[in-house]
Amino acid sequence: MSTAVRVGGRVARLTAAGVITVTDEAVPVAGPGEALVRLTACGICGTDVHAYAGRPANLPITLGHDAAGVLVDSGQRVTIDPTIACGVCVYCAQNRPQLCRDGGYLGMTCEGTMAEYIVVPSDNLVPLPDEVSDIEATVLEPIAVALHVLERLGPWTAAQQQAHVVGGGPLGIVLTQTLIAHGWETVVHEPQEHRREAGRAAGLNVRDSTKADPGDPADGPLLIVETSATAGGVALASRLATPGSAIAAVGRAPADFATADILGRELTVFGSRGGAGTYPRAVELVRDGLVRPAPVVSHKFALADTGEALRAVTAPGNTVLRAVLIA
Repeated sequence: MSTAVRVGGRVARLTAAGVITVTDEAVPVAGPGEALVRLTACGICGTDVHAYAGRPANLPITLGHDAAGVLVDSGQRVTIDPTIACGVCVYCAQNRPQLCRDGGYLGMTCEGTMAEYIVVPSDNLVPLPDEVSDIEATVLEPIAVALHVLERLGPWTAAQQQAHVVGGGPLGIVLTQTLIAHGWETVVHEPQEHRREAGRAAGLNVRDSTKADPGDPADGPLLIVETSATAGGVALASRLATPGSAIAAVGRAPADFATADILGRELTVFGSRGGAGTYPRAVELVRDGLVRPAPVVSHKFALADTGEALRAVTAPGNTVLRAVLIA
């Protein structure tokens, strides 16, 4: 069975929508099958932003799931696979821990990594080589998500490995790098200019999503990945899809794909929830220089300033690409 995630030391908790409370608490003790990690850096993900802005969550909760740290008992640098699973249910037996009914996800359904110390199951630890910095380790989830999308494609094939990514935020930029590393010719669609500039600086083909043309059926089936978690992003993903295309939804958008459209154009639409089990490969891609996540980090804050960091990220008109908390 999975163990309870526990945090301590300096802890930044979401106690109400838009309210972060920072406290100093006892450092938890690791039991059998667990490890105590001193966290050194934590990325602020779009999921954290949504929870901070008021999306329903079990409050109070310590947000965060993209982190680097050091094992207290050995000094080994690690990151943490945020999917917590029981290990014995039907989904775990099928190697689908992200669907575990008795499991959880750091910072969403259990305590997360916006803290100084955390106790997690030892099986969730992933060693970090010297070539992967703490900052890079806080942006591994987009790589893991992309790897899981490719896993979920299964028997679906395209005449050519052509993909469109809707949303050019940190998730879209790093996910696109991962697709390119696996041979996919990929176009990113993003409405905000500062994000388009960041994507182009990363060497990506980025277009203004407000001017996107429909997909050309002559191109054959395409892979479309919707990362924006917006109704407009869902509409664009549908518009870009050609007959026979596959659409991967990795953002929780307030909109649905039309079943008549799915049927009429024989689309494959699937959800891709996290990237459990893919973190070792994500680390390797960064270590080998095939994916470069660090440039999407535009701002750094101290853990004690978590509230300030989230206010900056959610401020109207802000140009923060991705912020990282340094413990």
